[in-house]
Amino acid sequence: MSSKKRDYYEVLGVSKDASLNDIKLAYRRLARKLHPDLNKTDPKAKEKFIELQEAYEVLSDENKRQNYDRFGFSGVHVDMSDYFSGGIPGIDELLKSIFGGFGSFGGFDDFGFGGFGSRTRGRSTPRREVGQDLEDRIEITFEEAMFGIKKDISIERYTPCDECEGTGAEDPSSIKNCPECQGTGRIRKMSQSGFGTIIRESECYTCNGTGRIIEKKCKACGGKKVVPEIKTIHVSIPEGVENGVHLKVQGAGHVPSVNAIPGDLYLGIRITGDEKFIRRGNDLYTPANVDIVTAIIGGKINVPTLDYKEKKLTEKELTIPPGTQPGTEFRIKNRGVSYIRGRGRGDQYVIVNIEIPRKISEKQKELLQKFRELDN
Repeated sequence: MSSKKRDYYEVLGVSKDASLNDIKLAYRRLARKLHPDLNKTDPKAKEKFIELQEAYEVLSDENKRQNYDRFGFSGVHVDMSDYFSGGIPGIDELLKSIFGGFGSFGGFDDFGFGGFGSRTRGRSTPRREVGQDLEDRIEITFEEAMFGIKKDISIERYTPCDECEGTGAEDPSSIKNCPECQGTGRIRKMSQSGFGTIIRESECYTCNGTGRIIEKKCKACGGKKVVPEIKTIHVSIPEGVENGVHLKVQGAGHVPSVNAIPGDLYLGIRITGDEKFIRRGNDLYTPANVDIVTAIIGGKINVPTLDYKEKKLTEKELTIPPGTQPGTEFRIKNRGVSYIRGRGRGDQYVIVNIEIPRKISEKQKELLQKFRELDN
């Protein structure tokens, strides 16, 4: 990784006005993507994960976030040099320690991690599997983003194999207790430090925490327990969605086993631009060309706007007063972008651009000359 730090908001992929819930959701999604136990293909997964952890440590803390917003990296100090020096804990343990106590999230189950949060289980009780999340993208028009739309999209995900009913085994007798963890799904390691003996418990790597191994694998899925499927899902895109955001579709991710909790789908939104409108937050800015005569003596022009009642783009007549100057802004209330959280809409601002003709006739030149003489 480069020695130059990336902006914490960029690391988490959230805007600077993101809520704490948005930050937690972004961290949870990226943690499951970058955790070294789950990301075996990227040799820099650990470095990226620690970078993610540092960003979360700052932005999830109100005081640290305020200092970072005001002073940048110099306003906060997070020493990551020995972070997780004893090894990065398993993803479930890590997320449980971070999110398990946050009542605002309604317990850990709201994230799809059954068995943690509001419920207490003994260590010997097998944990419920959680499917990995999916990421996909969808392109919509400016008009669809403004008025909201329902779309069907096809995704490819993994679901339990029908042939072996998701066991991965050729027959039930092929499933045995894991010899490494003796069927518990957990292993314990001891190490010495200046503070004494440290005992760490983690998921068994031999059986991936299931406590079972397969001697004869299912021929249909090759022992993987899952097979790919193409699924069509219905997505409701709300009014006022922003370009680049990720919508969460709960339960549309991978399903690793019959009794597992499905992962989620994070759908990235790409909005095709519209040259008639410039969006700034929930306000819209529309450039409007006005001829020089109308600007001087006044008149009326038609400008593009949003008709939320009919849910379509339309035009609105706008009165231009005499003596209108270049850059003048006219406000049209409640014709901006709908607020996703709460009620109401922003406003539309029409910005006047005075059109000066490149060529004029001799008659027009004479009239302008007389106009100048009268003005003197």
